[in-house]
Amino acid sequence: MLTSSCSIQTKELDVIPDIENSFIDEGKVELATNWWQSFEDAKLNELIAIGLENNQSLASSLAKVKSATAGLTVSQSNKYPDLNLTASSRSDFDNMDKANSASVGLTSSWELDLWGRIASLEQRAVWDVVARQALYKARANAVAGSIANAWFGWIAATDKQRLFADQYKRTNSALKVINRRFALGKNSITDIWQQQRLLESIVTQQTVNDARLAIFAKQLALWLGVKSSQLSQLTQTSLPKVPPLPSIGLPLSALQYRPDIQQAFAELQASNASMAAAVTDRFPRITLRASYSTNKNNVQDLFDDWSGSLISSLVLPLFDAGAKKAVVKQKEYDLQASFADYKQTWLEAIYAVETSLITEQQLTKVANNIDLQMLLAKKTERVISSKYLNGKASYLTLLKAQETSLNLERQVVDAQKELINNRVSLYRELSHGNFTQASDVEEKETNFSAKTIIDENT
Repeated sequence: MLTSSCSIQTKELDVIPDIENSFIDEGKVELATNWWQSFEDAKLNELIAIGLENNQSLASSLAKVKSATAGLTVSQSNKYPDLNLTASSRSDFDNMDKANSASVGLTSSWELDLWGRIASLEQRAVWDVVARQALYKARANAVAGSIANAWFGWIAATDKQRLFADQYKRTNSALKVINRRFALGKNSITDIWQQQRLLESIVTQQTVNDARLAIFAKQLALWLGVKSSQLSQLTQTSLPKVPPLPSIGLPLSALQYRPDIQQAFAELQASNASMAAAVTDRFPRITLRASYSTNKNNVQDLFDDWSGSLISSLVLPLFDAGAKKAVVKQKEYDLQASFADYKQTWLEAIYAVETSLITEQQLTKVANNIDLQMLLAKKTERVISSKYLNGKASYLTLLKAQETSLNLERQVVDAQKELINNRVSLYRELSHGNFTQASDVEEKETNFSAKTIIDENT
C-alpha cells in the first residue's frame, strides 16, 4: 500500500537557449585552444605557462575540484553496504587487569534506494564536480588573459618609453634652434619659454609612463605567482599585429562549452538532483542491518559461539510540521533560480562576444584614422617648421603643430594596445578554458536538450 501510494512524476524543462542564429562578424582562422599562441609571442607563451603552473588562485580552484571529487566518492559509497568491526570488554575498577565480559562482532547496514534518493544525491555530487571544474577553467582563462593584458601593457609602456626619449631629443633640438634665433633677435623670449614648457610636459608624461611600466611588471609577478625579484628578464619588444579574426561558428556551438555556461548548466542539474532528493525524502525508507558477533563472560571462551541477526527497518515520516514539504518547495525555488541564472548566463555570454566584435570594428577604424592623422600632422609640422625658420610663420603656429604631432604619436601606441587588449577579451569570451586537466574525474558532456525535472505526486 505504501509503495503504490508514492510515485514520482516528471516534467520537461526546455534548456535549449533562445539565441541569435549567428554573430555579427566572422573570421576564417580556427581559434587555437591555447588562444594566446595566436599572437606568436614566445615570451607571452612562456609567461602564461608559468602562470598556469604557479598562480595561487588557480591552485585554490584546483584544490576545490579535488575536494568536490572526494565528496563524489563519499556520495557513491552510500550505494553500497558498510561493514564495521566492533569490540568491547568490561572490567571492574578493583580488578582492571581481568575482563569480566567481552564481545567481538561485525555489523553492516544498507539503505535500499527504492525511490532514487541516494542516486539523486550522487548526481548532485557529480554536477558539483562539473561546476568546480568549470570554475577552475574560468580561473585559468582569467589568469591567461590577465597575464596577456599585463604583458602587452608592459610592451606598450616600453614603446612609449622609447617614443618619449625620441620626442624629448627632437623637442630639445628645436629649443636649441629657437635659442639661436633669439640670440639673433629673430624671436621673442616667450618662444623659448613655450618650448621649454613643451619639453617639461614630455618629462612629466615620461615619469607617469615609468610608473605604469613598474606597475605592469608587478602585475605580471602577481599573476605568475612569483616574487617580483624572481620575475624573469623582460626583453624589450614591440606590440604585435592583431591576428586575423577567428572563425566563431554558430552561437550555440561556439559558447556552450564556455566555463560560465558549463557552471550554470551544472548548477541547474545539481538543483534538479537536490529537488529529487528532497521529494524522495518524504517517502518511506527501508534499511537492512546485519550483525554477527560473539559475546562471553569468559575471554577464553569468546570465540566458541557466534550469533547473527538480520534486521530490516522502515521509516515513514508521519508528522514534521510541514518541514519536509517546505524543503521540497525551497528546492523548487532554487531550481527556478538556477534556470533563470542559466538563461541569463547565455544572454551575457552572447552580449560579451558581440560587444568585443563591435568594439574591434570601431577600434580598427580609430587606429587607421589616427595613423592617417599622424601622417598628415608630421607633414604639416615639417612645412610650418620650414616657414618659421624663414620668418613666414609664427611660433604659436609651430607650437600647435608640434603638440599635435607629439600627441598623435602617443595615440598610435595607445590605439594599438587597445585593439590588442580587445582581441584578448574576445579570445577569452570564446575560450573553453580547457588548458589543463583539472581532475581525474571524467568530464561530462553537456547535452543541450529538454531536461527532465523531478516533480512529486503523493
